[in-house]
Amino acid sequence: MAEENDLEVLLNLDGFEFQFAQSYRVKIVAQLVEATSGRPHGIKYSLTLHDPQGVRIYGLDNAHRPQRRRPEFDHRHRYGHRRSVAYVYRGPIQLLEDFYREVERILRERGVS
Repeated sequence: MAEENDLEVLLNLDGFEFQFAQSYRVKIVAQLVEATSGRPHGIKYSLTLHDPQGVRIYGLDNAHRPQRRRPEFDHRHRYGHRRSVAYVYRGPIQLLEDFYREVERILRERGVS
């Protein structure tokens, strides 16, 4: 039951956009999909942070297969790096917590309050 409620929290954020100070923006996409080897949890998601010019500077998603050969699509677009790295999906709430923890760190580093 708790897992279903956690999933509802994430799914209810689909289409959510939030603008921080200095025009930094968070965008969230989260949709139920058929479970596959690429998306074994049955969710397609993209959580991104964009700079004031609209350029993605950080993100967690499973919208496509990362360059490395792993069956899961889950990966992280790291701040300041061109290559994505694997992300271990541990549930919808942990996904949100991991994302916002890094967003807070990046914004703090950039002097955004």
